[in-house]
Amino acid sequence: MKNKSKVVALLVGLGLAAAACSDGLTDLNTNPNAPTTVPVQFLLPTAIQQGASANLAGASMMSHTAVWAQHFAEIQYPDEETGNVRDSRMRAYWNNYYSGNLMDIQTVIETGAEEGLVNAQGVGMIWKSWIFHHVTDFWGDVPYSQALQGAENTTPVYDSQSDIYSALLADLEAGAGMLSASAEGFGDGDLLYGNDFTKWKKFANSVRMRLAMRMSEVNPSGAQAAFVSAYNAGGFTSNADNAMIDWPGAPYENPFFENWQGRDDHAMSRTIVEILKSLDDPRLFSYAEPAASDGEYRGHENGRDDLPAGVSFADISRISDFWRANGAASPTAVMTYSEVLLLQAEAAARGWITADPEALYMEAIEANMNQYDAWGHGPTDAQIDAYLANPDIAYTGLEDIHLQQWIGLFMNGAEAWSNARRTGVPDRPVGEDLVWLGKIPVRYSYNPDEQSFNNENLQAALAAQGMSSPNITTEVWWDPAGN
Repeated sequence: MKNKSKVVALLVGLGLAAAACSDGLTDLNTNPNAPTTVPVQFLLPTAIQQGASANLAGASMMSHTAVWAQHFAEIQYPDEETGNVRDSRMRAYWNNYYSGNLMDIQTVIETGAEEGLVNAQGVGMIWKSWIFHHVTDFWGDVPYSQALQGAENTTPVYDSQSDIYSALLADLEAGAGMLSASAEGFGDGDLLYGNDFTKWKKFANSVRMRLAMRMSEVNPSGAQAAFVSAYNAGGFTSNADNAMIDWPGAPYENPFFENWQGRDDHAMSRTIVEILKSLDDPRLFSYAEPAASDGEYRGHENGRDDLPAGVSFADISRISDFWRANGAASPTAVMTYSEVLLLQAEAAARGWITADPEALYMEAIEANMNQYDAWGHGPTDAQIDAYLANPDIAYTGLEDIHLQQWIGLFMNGAEAWSNARRTGVPDRPVGEDLVWLGKIPVRYSYNPDEQSFNNENLQAALAAQGMSSPNITTEVWWDPAGN
């Protein structure tokens, strides 16, 4: 565990330093504080690594998004299982984005524009959009148009989530349009695609499809138009396009492996274990470790503040050693071909594109099971063939697509939680110690420092979202009914 404890910036616009995380889960809040004179090839890898870690690792995923998606469960210190969201974590996450990786990628964009580095500007716009869509999906209305201006504006207004989505879709398209194979790259600094700007374009278009589908219940016509535009532009076409961060080894190791060095307080959720068992899904053996006590696969009930009577920690399956005990160099999946295929299957089922939703659905399952082949992890070909022939996973409609999306997004808690909120699939039980809240949390609570330093704009944002005070039970804009 690495613990960077210096806290300097409290405001979203200052961007002077990274916030600290003192709960000891992992290296959440590292900020290089790089000056604007640092070349983009050095700033970009920091922004990619820290942006991915903020969304797809550490406490944010292990104790919030993947827990509320019911992929993981907290078996000790179950504050978030019972709806008790700690202000210290909300402060740390918020400041880590706005004072850390977003400031870094903004510098990449500005440097690219000033120096005529089209690939730096384009990639910067794409990666900034990927980070910001998580920020707004977590909190709803957030500072966007006036954010990241440093001391020029320390009290930025909050933009509506619908306006932010429109801006993100536009920036993703514009950023992809700037990229050129003949222009200067990033040397060894491109951790995602190694200066393959065709793949960066596919990534941008795939993220556009994700955002377009997110709007499907609140702006169907706009969602369809945005999806079709991205689909026609071309997203991922195979697992070779997957956005994967390879961790080269010490001191740059998979954050889940780093967490495993000193903690063992997270396990598999009973919800995903039981669903995988019911479908005879071989991904169970890829996702989870058998319980130490008896070799069975057994998850923990979410929404509890203790273990059931007669159950010990040894009776509960942990997250697969592929990411933990043996996971120093295991990849972090930022976005995958299987997710894109299921987005396209849903679009086809809605009549947005001309394609066979069943064929896309089956291809997506196979792609998901094969996405870690290069790392020697995942079901065998025989297991995949048997699963695809299983009548229980035969395609019957949108609910099947949504369930397979949720299953396939394991280790991407942010997307699994967002898709479960949007679709209501699967049915996630409200645990016995969460009943007081009435629902599984549907958003993050705002950084408490905003009430002290940017309260006027915060209050305006709360009112615009129908909130009298910051809470975790009011749906964000695209969430149709508090699923």
